[in-house]
Amino acid sequence: MLQQHTAGNPMNSSIRWTYLKPREIVSELLKKGYSVSRNIVRYLLKKHEYVKRKAQKNITMGGHPDRNAQFENITQLKQDYLDAGNPVIR
Repeated sequence: MLQQHTAGNPMNSSIRWTYLKPREIVSELLKKGYSVSRNIVRYLLKKHEYVKRKAQKNITMGGHPDRNAQFENITQLKQDYLDAGNPVIR
């Protein structure tokens, strides 16, 4: 059932996840005649090494001394394009 709803990490084939939530899996199993609880679904996902997909930021980048300069440059480029009569996507 999860085959069409499973994705993973291309750099590490042992890491995989499903886009379905446990309650959605329970609902699909009920349609097929299987009665199972969300806790059992969670247990089985863990047993078969599915992980929760979540955005992670491990290292804070901190402030770069030239950070403001890049935005000033973008603003100047945008104005140059507008002054030349070229379109700018905002």
